[in-house]
Amino acid sequence: TMLIYSHNRLEILNLFLLIVIAMVAPTVFAEAKYPVKLEFETIGQQAVSTLLNDQSVPSIIASSWNKANEKFSARPPSGKIAQYDLNGDGVAEVFLYLSGHGLCGSGGCHLIIFQFNKENKKLAYKTARSSSDDILILSSVTSGHHNLAIRLMDGVSMTRAEAYTLYQWRNADLEQTDETILFQPPKDNCG
Repeated sequence: TMLIYSHNRLEILNLFLLIVIAMVAPTVFAEAKYPVKLEFETIGQQAVSTLLNDQSVPSIIASSWNKANEKFSARPPSGKIAQYDLNGDGVAEVFLYLSGHGLCGSGGCHLIIFQFNKENKKLAYKTARSSSDDILILSSVTSGHHNLAIRLMDGVSMTRAEAYTLYQWRNADLEQTDETILFQPPKDNCG
């Protein structure tokens, strides 16, 4: 048990360090070529629980995570994070993607976005959507934030749509539009 306790503390420390690095690392927009594909890294259950148990996160999200972990303990859900400065304030927002039994449905799995609250000096819940982890950051901006293109997934059959769906910001919320975008894969220049 001491090894598990030490592992959980190390995992939380690693998550904290990743978040601190994200907040202080300079963001270079001049070199960004859009669209930018988000790259997710897997984090442990305890680190996910720490993020979800913040008082700013709607309780239904934390409750769903906890119930899925209890009910499917043999194959528990997983969490992954990515970061990108969506509003150009020099501080990267943190994307938390939750998937697995009990968390995914016909609308996909859970995507939660956290934004650093300068007043409280911690990450705070910004918005949540059901979707996938195939996310592109677009050059277009609405309400001061980069729009997203998400390749939607049916969380039951685990099949992904061919085209990406455009998501735009309205006030502080991310809203799905009816517009789809088909991105062509890069051409093979080996010939």
